[in-house]
Amino acid sequence: MRRSPLLSLLSLAVLLTAAALPASAAPILPASALNGDLATRMARHGRQFYTFNARPFGLSLDVYVKDAAARKSIDDFLKQDAVADFQTQSGMHPYDVIADFGEHGDLGFFGGIALAAAAYEYRALKRDTGTPPAALAAARARVVRAAESWHVFYTVTGGNGIVARGIRRLGTDDLGDAGAPPISGAVPPPVPLKDDQGPLPRPKDNGSERADNSAGVLPANTWSWIDSASKDQLVGQMFGMVALYDAILGDPDIDQVLVQHMREDARGVFQVLKARRDILGMEGLSGEGQYDLIIMDADGRATMYHDLNPFSMEKIYLPEGSAQFNVFNLFMAYAILESIHHVTGDADVEDYLYRQVLGDRGFLSMMQRFDDANAVSYLYLGLDTNTDVPDMTGVALFLGLYLETADDVRAALTRYLEDGWWAPKDVTVSASLSKQPLWHTFYLAATGRTDRQPVAVELANLLGAFPVGDPVQGGYWDEPRINCDDTEIAAGSCLAIDGKTRLTIAGKDRNGSLLATEALDPSIRPSSNFNSRSNPFAVNGGGSGVMLNPGGDLLAAYWMARYFDLGLGGNRSPNARAHMAVGGNPEPVPDSAEPAGDTGPVDDLAVSEDVPSADITLADVPVGTDVGSDITAKGGGSGGCTAGALPGATAALPLALALLALALRRRRA
Repeated sequence: MRRSPLLSLLSLAVLLTAAALPASAAPILPASALNGDLATRMARHGRQFYTFNARPFGLSLDVYVKDAAARKSIDDFLKQDAVADFQTQSGMHPYDVIADFGEHGDLGFFGGIALAAAAYEYRALKRDTGTPPAALAAARARVVRAAESWHVFYTVTGGNGIVARGIRRLGTDDLGDAGAPPISGAVPPPVPLKDDQGPLPRPKDNGSERADNSAGVLPANTWSWIDSASKDQLVGQMFGMVALYDAILGDPDIDQVLVQHMREDARGVFQVLKARRDILGMEGLSGEGQYDLIIMDADGRATMYHDLNPFSMEKIYLPEGSAQFNVFNLFMAYAILESIHHVTGDADVEDYLYRQVLGDRGFLSMMQRFDDANAVSYLYLGLDTNTDVPDMTGVALFLGLYLETADDVRAALTRYLEDGWWAPKDVTVSASLSKQPLWHTFYLAATGRTDRQPVAVELANLLGAFPVGDPVQGGYWDEPRINCDDTEIAAGSCLAIDGKTRLTIAGKDRNGSLLATEALDPSIRPSSNFNSRSNPFAVNGGGSGVMLNPGGDLLAAYWMARYFDLGLGGNRSPNARAHMAVGGNPEPVPDSAEPAGDTGPVDDLAVSEDVPSADITLADVPVGTDVGSDITAKGGGSGGCTAGALPGATAALPLALALLALALRRRRA
């Protein structure tokens, strides 16, 4: 796909002009910068997403087409703008051309990011007084549908805080089209929760198909689910819930029972996470003692990748109060708990998070010390970096800075965002260098640094370089992209498929994937069904061309950037809650305990200064030491394992290295 030759100049001119405007008048991607190619193509991609990828129940799925003729019918539909309905344009129902849907099992994370696109689109269009009523009504309907499906995650399991990692709708969809065929694809047979010998399957796996366990709360024969929700999936679910909550709260055109459902669902998750459990003898765990921040499942067991406690090194538990701690778990746990506090406003959540966890148990102090010798981090590992980890870390940091109101907590989050995640010194695979639009949006929505304008221009150009909404290609297909052949690989460099970009080979990761020294531009990068979790340094890859990528993370980046203010940086939720000080000393609370709903982006007035990044030394870790996240996907990119690294001095490393070396290598079943 060709990048529009005017996009860079247009973005630069408008964004630099916006710098002179008042802060409140300058979204990250202002509407005036989007009158051309980018806005048109993102609108086309939205039409692809909601017509095909989100068709069954409003959430992001991979689409597999039946044959070449089916692919052509989709391309023909997407290359024209005169007719918005596929059935009207083609004479076929979407299920007539779709063979199957995929990625139900990663909907907690992938779906959570994608549904945020619907939420922020609605908020942006609602704020724009020039939005046609029909367009606003359509956006509202997408938000409501997504919220209704999101509630299923917390009810199909049997409730009580047990969360699905993914859901599947059975039979027909909920759109009520007369004569519509059933949803395409076969449904795997469900695995019973237990038999007379105990829980199934044995041993616990990373997600089994389960029958509806809601005991009649949901309509019969309508839903199934995938269990073993991981911390990865849960942070994505909270990201989606927060986006929905802020989009729906107080809206007179949306039934507020959806808000009540979110509060009840979040309360249930909190009750599970705060419970202290004796881990001795629990399946797959090492250590002893009682620990909280454990994700549990409907079969009575902890989920396979359940651990949010910072004293767990991926299911290997250190004694609580140990000097060493898991940085990834620390920030993930904080973000999930802060999201629950935001949605519920419950006093017991506030007390647990701010008095107990951040205060009495020292989590805030650990957040402030993310780069000391005892901080166990596997965020960046050079060629062996698992892109899932900085992706999920970016989600957690955005949530924290979007929701948090306390200056001391925000200061810790901001330092990790700017100096640990975005641009740590001497790290060549950091978020700032990875050319991931979603990560750019997280950074721009949260930072107060003075580099915001050029980063915003780069964001616009990156979005414009992805092959979405292309009037020549049509759909966003998972196609092979081979930039380097064997001869070029042997020579150490190659000319990319655009005929002009020279790639220098850096080496291979532990899975044998060839990586370049710099992240590839999206116009030549191997395709993915979720770009921000796929390694942008990968030289070759992609699929067979029969899968229609959802591109939900690109839609999220686009609409968040349309909504959030570039201005001073540090956007906060209009519903952000005041709370007690860390350690329990009360702060003044607003006159009304109930948030007022969406009034637009709120600037953080305590803006951080643009300061040099702190020195962060990455200790060497033996190749093959694998821990961390579990997300993998059919669309290529990084695998489902992460490797451990320990920033700081080496004196405190032996125990952590030994623990990490024992951790299991993760691969999706």
